[in-house]
Amino acid sequence: MKSQYCIFFMAILALAIACEDTEPAPIENDGVSPGPVTQLAVTNLNGAAEISYQVPSDPDLLYIRAIYTTKQGEIRETKVSRHHSSLTVEGFADTDPYEVTLYAVDRGENASEPVRITVNPKIPPMQLACDSLEVVPTFGGISVNFKNGTADDLAFVVLANDSLGEFAPLNTYYTRLPTGEFAVRGLPSEETQFGLFVRDRWGNLSDTLYVFETPLFEVRLDPSRMKPYVLPTDAPLGYSGRVEALFDETIGNSGGYYHTGDAARMPQWFTYDMGVQAKLSRMTYFMREGFYFSLHNPRRIEIWGSNHPDPDGSFDSWQLLLTHEQVKPSGLPSGQLSQDDIAAAQAGETVIFPIDAPEVRYIRFKTLRNWSDGTYVNFNELMMWGAPVN
Repeated sequence: MKSQYCIFFMAILALAIACEDTEPAPIENDGVSPGPVTQLAVTNLNGAAEISYQVPSDPDLLYIRAIYTTKQGEIRETKVSRHHSSLTVEGFADTDPYEVTLYAVDRGENASEPVRITVNPKIPPMQLACDSLEVVPTFGGISVNFKNGTADDLAFVVLANDSLGEFAPLNTYYTRLPTGEFAVRGLPSEETQFGLFVRDRWGNLSDTLYVFETPLFEVRLDPSRMKPYVLPTDAPLGYSGRVEALFDETIGNSGGYYHTGDAARMPQWFTYDMGVQAKLSRMTYFMREGFYFSLHNPRRIEIWGSNHPDPDGSFDSWQLLLTHEQVKPSGLPSGQLSQDDIAAAQAGETVIFPIDAPEVRYIRFKTLRNWSDGTYVNFNELMMWGAPVN
């Protein structure tokens, strides 16, 4: 028996030694540079340029490298494999001519003679986006519309005077959407100078747009005045759910939550009295802690308003103020959360009321779909902003 174990051990040892002996040797450097790329042609793009070429026929060719220098003296490099017949150089901050140098490189890292070509990038995406900006006053700040036709990763930076009187960044909005809108809020209703510029992922900055706007007046409505206003068609509650828990200033589970019962069906709604008639600007609601973008949290909603709700619970006396669908930033399947998802959930889901929405006192929060496509609705907290009128 011992001899069998010994034979088995020796066989394993021999196999290990054999594997060591067959480890691939480093690729031999023949010391011979490949030929250069030929037949170069340029297609100028926004903030970039595509360079096409004919690769040399060297059998050990590995990749093509392109190098250019920015106005700030930074050397940038692009590499593509030998199987490509073009490459794109990116991150140009203006439309000036730039010299790009290309090398063919083999498996031994031998580089060909350089080949130089001049590119003339078109207007960079961050400047195009800045040129598209439209700024209008909104409740508590400004609303900014933009176009990003190249769908680049961009940062929109808004400047204003800070508490020390310094003109400094107030807000930064990141996106790669082709069009969009964002708002900067929490500002007093007084004429304010704003500056806006756009930054790309290479740190290039657009020109700065300067505007003077007066934010519309808004305050956060007093949650202590908000009460349930139960009507016959409102969804039945269950599982310790309470409408008043939405206004207790506690975003986590410790303060309770709204939760419907087993008899509830979609669509479903609840009603509350804000305690004041107001021209509404925005609403923020917070998903139930521990169940972000899953289970019973509202996903698609409608918000209705009224000043004189019909006691029969019908919608005859109500006006639709907005429809909104929550979007998970990462797009990951249920149960999977990115850091962006968590940050968005903790910040709350904010919905903006149309500027022409009527002044109302009573709100009906109607859920059309939850995150599990089920029949329950629950969430933790709800906040309202606007301009009270009485």
